[in-house]
Amino acid sequence: MLHCEENEYISCNIIEHGFDAQISSINLCCRVSKDNITSKLVLFPNYRGERINWENFFQITSRLREIQKRGGIIEQCKGCIYLEKREWDSENYINSININNWIKCNANCIYCDRKEHKKEKEYRIYPLIKDLIEKRYLRNNSDITIAGGEPTITSDFDKTLKILIKNNIRPVRVLTNAIRYNRYIELGLKKSIVNILVSVDSGIKETYKKIKLTDKHKNVWKNIAKYVENQKEPTLVKTKYIMIPGINTNKNELNAYMERNVESGIKHTCIDLEISAYIRMSKNKEFLKKIYDLYIYSKMIGEQMGLEIEAFDRIKLIESKLLSE
Repeated sequence: MLHCEENEYISCNIIEHGFDAQISSINLCCRVSKDNITSKLVLFPNYRGERINWENFFQITSRLREIQKRGGIIEQCKGCIYLEKREWDSENYINSININNWIKCNANCIYCDRKEHKKEKEYRIYPLIKDLIEKRYLRNNSDITIAGGEPTITSDFDKTLKILIKNNIRPVRVLTNAIRYNRYIELGLKKSIVNILVSVDSGIKETYKKIKLTDKHKNVWKNIAKYVENQKEPTLVKTKYIMIPGINTNKNELNAYMERNVESGIKHTCIDLEISAYIRMSKNKEFLKKIYDLYIYSKMIGEQMGLEIEAFDRIKLIESKLLSE
């Protein structure tokens, strides 16, 4: 248990000032803890894009905040590695949003957990963001993530990104597969407002096709290189490699992936493990050690090539587990 000073308590920025816009609800967040708890703390159930009463919203989050202030931990947050001890403020505002309601995609990734929702229609997120901005609840120094399927092919994406750029709300992270090039992403990169994370998961064309079930490998790396050319800072465009046991968990694929990054001008890449594999195998120490060793290998090879390698969510959880034993 972390020791807290008089005015400190354990919490996180999402509990304090954020939310997760999911497919059919507004949730607290979508992170997975080291104990395999996925936050399902629903703030507004059956949500389809209706106007939100922000005073009601802040009443809910204030109650959650009080649990933390009293030294408790919200049940869904137990074991989360993102909890931290500090002196939090008590103002009502938003500076952390995860937009994860969109389910359209132009790929068909084998690890995607959204296929079961294909018949659902995404609700409009733009009016919600516009309302937050107009009421001055959304701070400029906000951490916005736009994800969920492939966001660039949804009807609201351009308008949403445009209003965030116009109001200088940053940083805005877009999780895109880069199959389709987007001019508003380019604009945001030029202004250092937007950063993107492209999950390519492969270095070899055949492996890409096996994972994404689409033959766009060459096109994706071409678009990545174009985004790199337009970024104002050298690490606004990052790539990601999600390890999928039995498909891309080998050194040859990792080597090819690192080479592709260098060729495209990438300076920073992230390594992760596919979420269902982590949940399924989280108690298998031998498996976790193998995955972590591949991460260490990729870090060594990448750094030799001038790449910064970041451990992403599940790799961080694995590292936490291995180091605590």
